[in-house]
Amino acid sequence: MPAPDPTAKKRDLAFWLDRGFLAACAIGIAYLLVQILLFAYGRDQGIYAVVADTILRGGMPYRDAWDFKPPGIYLVFTVIRALLGPAQISVRVVEVLGLGSVVWAFAILARRFFGSWRAGVAGGALAVLVFAQLEFWHTAQPETFGGMMIAWALVLATFEPDAADPHAQRKRIAALAASGALYGFAALLKPPLGGGAVVSAAFAAVRARRSGARLGAQALPFLVIGASSVAIFGSCALWFALRGAWRDLHEALFVFTPHYTSLSWEDATIPGTMYLAIEEWLTHYSSANAAGMLAAVTLAPLAEREREGILHVVGVALVQLVGVGIQGKFFPYHYAAALMLGALIAGLGAYKLWLRAVTKPYWGVAVYVALAILVLKGRTATRDTSTDFIYRCMARIDYLFSARTKEMRDDLDKKLYSVADVSFDADRRVADLLRSRLGPSDLAFIWGFEPMIYDLSGRRPASRYIYNVPQRVEWFRDRARPELMRDLSAHPPRAIVVEHRDVFPIVTGDSIDSADTLRTFPELQHFIWQKYDLGATVEDFEIYFEKGR
Repeated sequence: MPAPDPTAKKRDLAFWLDRGFLAACAIGIAYLLVQILLFAYGRDQGIYAVVADTILRGGMPYRDAWDFKPPGIYLVFTVIRALLGPAQISVRVVEVLGLGSVVWAFAILARRFFGSWRAGVAGGALAVLVFAQLEFWHTAQPETFGGMMIAWALVLATFEPDAADPHAQRKRIAALAASGALYGFAALLKPPLGGGAVVSAAFAAVRARRSGARLGAQALPFLVIGASSVAIFGSCALWFALRGAWRDLHEALFVFTPHYTSLSWEDATIPGTMYLAIEEWLTHYSSANAAGMLAAVTLAPLAEREREGILHVVGVALVQLVGVGIQGKFFPYHYAAALMLGALIAGLGAYKLWLRAVTKPYWGVAVYVALAILVLKGRTATRDTSTDFIYRCMARIDYLFSARTKEMRDDLDKKLYSVADVSFDADRRVADLLRSRLGPSDLAFIWGFEPMIYDLSGRRPASRYIYNVPQRVEWFRDRARPELMRDLSAHPPRAIVVEHRDVFPIVTGDSIDSADTLRTFPELQHFIWQKYDLGATVEDFEIYFEKGR
């Protein structure tokens, strides 16, 4: 009887440990994607939904539904609503599909630069983790969709066809053009997200130079990526011009927004804001990302192109972080795309550590698992909520394994999806009241910062001003208030909702809520008193209905 082969036994153990590593990543990704499917809207998502509904009705952003985000996010919500319907889960389904594609993209990039697609799967798992930890308020944002696009823009920008392929040049140009288009659309979501196009073009040009390509081939990435990015921008600009909404876009993005940004620049310095943005990206939102990135850059490379890949990813992320610093708000979702890219590098570090752990398959793996649990329980990207991420996950799982009645879903939304002055339950109750008292074609108006009520109630706004920040801020109210009154006079709403306690100095520049602001806006105050009666009060909301109704 032959003696057991210890080498074969080790190979078998390494095989199963490898499968266990991948299985743990897959199970974690699936669990987190289920969590994301159950996210409700926050305030911003309500804004995007109302603007998207306006577009589907034939209107235009800024002109017919006012907000001051770049137009890309409205287009994303519009396409989703057109294809999957207006339910809030529609957006979450697309997010889940997008995150699944990010794992795939990271696997391609990891195989290309790090020598193993498994490092990309680990990075994808960490990206999904930090995304889920951002929770409902800070997902379905421009940066989250932009991060997904940038993952594939990187794949396409670094694609190199087989030199023996007779169509190699054509495929390379097509890949660069697609990369530029993705960067271009990412810029429509937030301009700094598109800045990575320059970084990717530069790395592609250096790669061509090292391969001995001629000067024209070295310039090709800049020309093709630049041209396709500009084409996306130009198409959007042409759409606004042809629809007669260019002036409104310019007013919102280039008149209102600079003043809004300047609120955060009092006593701030450029070096200070840039340092803060980088520091928060590295250490503030994810212990797992921080530990993984440290391991990635300190442990010996796994492949020849590893450092090139890390520098490329970090370069794209740094451009985004410059944008975070310029905005000066430092909201968690501003970091979403950069956190995804950081997760790719962290996945490389996690995989390097795993390869070292399996060399001592018993105690080494045990130590790895213990450290992973410790790191994952450290700092997370969950901010602003009254409960931690683990509690929130367990509440959603309890709901999934219950009878899942409407009452239970309402209770889940009430428990998990209220932050600061925003109460999802109060918004839903006001929406239910409007739906019961107003006909499907009746208009409503909300004097506050809760446009999600329009979406929940299915009642259209009586003004293009779907929330009242333009009427509250010092630099824009003299222009916005007369326009609002013209809207309300031309299209009288059947109901007006007045909000209390919606105070946010970082947005409005003062500490006055919507109800108190009426004292400085006598035209609207008299309009309400003369034409409406108080019909109900729901938490922070007063609901006025037309006299005689």
